Amino acid sequence: MKHKKTLLIALAAALFIAAFAWSILSVPEVPSMDAPSRTLRYEGNTLSLEKDGRTVWKLTADSIEADADGKTAEVQNIEGVFYEDGGRELKITAPHAHYDMTSKDLAIDGGVTVQTSDGIRLTSREIVWTAAKETLAAVGDAELTQDEKKIRVTAERIESADGFQKFTASGKDGKKARVEKGSGAK
Repeated sequence: MKHKKTLLIALAAALFIAAFAWSILSVPEVPSMDAPSRTLRYEGNTLSLEKDGRTVWKLTADSIEADADGKTAEVQNIEGVFYEDGGRELKITAPHAHYDMTSKDLAIDGGVTVQTSDGIRLTSREIVWTAAKETLAAVGDAELTQDEKKIRVTAERIESADGFQKFTASGKDGKKARVEKGSGAK
């Protein structure tokens, strides 16, 4: 009888230890706070910015991925138009863009081509719209041509607040921007 009692106590202790170990080891892992945020994906959609009842720019894309928190959007294969007072338009094509919905800044990259309705052509690695200053900047291997006035500008950065009718051009690493006028500018 004594052995039975000892055996039952040992068995109960073993069950208690097993249950305790199981409860400790089977606690689910707490989700990491560094987990990527959810995104919303749209196919064939449009982003636009309006100010004072006027459309400033509009981008149409193959796809748009926006953070669920509504702060940023990634855009693929875009065609866009920047609208200016007086009806002038800047048409843009590029493979990618990033839009910050908080600052309203837009970075269009991956090789950008801009064509204006008055004959200016601009190419660069990236175009950056800074909403606070309302400026467009062509950044990286920027080249601007205007056939009618026979102007060609090459620079690291060409920036403008009026759709590149007037602009500043700057170089990089000690190199200067280059401006050519005349028949050799084409």
